[in-house]
Amino acid sequence: MKKMLGLGSLIFLSLLIGAQGSGPQGETRTRNFVLFFETLDYTREMGDALSFFFYKVLAPGDQLIIYTPARVYGFSKMTLAKPKGELVAAMQDKLRGDTAACSSSYKIIMNDMTSQVRDIESSETSSSDGLAGLKGSLTMYSQNLNNLQALRKVNDTLLRQIVNMFKTQQGKNHMVMIYQAEFRPIPNKETLNRLRAIPVISFEVADLFAGENQKTPVDADEFIDLFKETPISLHLFYIKPKDVSSVQDFKEQSADMYDVFSRMAKGSGGIVETTANPEAAFKALLQAIEPAK
Repeated sequence: MKKMLGLGSLIFLSLLIGAQGSGPQGETRTRNFVLFFETLDYTREMGDALSFFFYKVLAPGDQLIIYTPARVYGFSKMTLAKPKGELVAAMQDKLRGDTAACSSSYKIIMNDMTSQVRDIESSETSSSDGLAGLKGSLTMYSQNLNNLQALRKVNDTLLRQIVNMFKTQQGKNHMVMIYQAEFRPIPNKETLNRLRAIPVISFEVADLFAGENQKTPVDADEFIDLFKETPISLHLFYIKPKDVSSVQDFKEQSADMYDVFSRMAKGSGGIVETTANPEAAFKALLQAIEPAK
């Protein structure tokens, strides 16, 4: 999960765009859409958003590429001429399957972290053995946090090459990133207060559960300049549930991605929408972009 396209997909994109062509000289009515679904869970709302895009946003003459967590889907003019309902149903099925296939490793790590948080919350620190067990749980949680970060890297080189491909395209270029917010489990406030009072682990606890030590995933300024040169507008839909959980405490894990991609979107003239409903974000996009004529 949370990775950019592989080399095979990049070659496929190049062939697809080259085959579609740029149209007659001076023709600028075409709109080129690239949708990136960075999702961990497929929901009914996600399917409704796809339906809204195909029925309300996509217009005759538009070109479309959809990137799911697993692969790239290019839509030829012949494919886009098929009944909308057929296209929507097929893409909903593919997004559902690709999301499930690519989020399994991520979810295994999250489940391990949840178990470790429960061990930390139930730990007793009045004895040396209890403290040793707590330190072991903190170490395992830290290792899983590193594993989680390894799954979230953005391949900025490939992203740069994909953007560059659109320099030869006629019309308006729109890249839409649908990013599902990430949250990791952390101990409840009572446990954190208790652990902070133990000198030998207080700094480690603060770093693991309260620190903001994530590295910037990509150079936002570089991509803002690249988007302006292409030109292409990046739009960020940050899908964030109203209530993550009423049982487990969580810390938002994707603030780094939101910060950098929201800057890139605003710098490219795109929109930024934070919402629990992805269809509402597509409605905002429809209002913001120039309609095809």
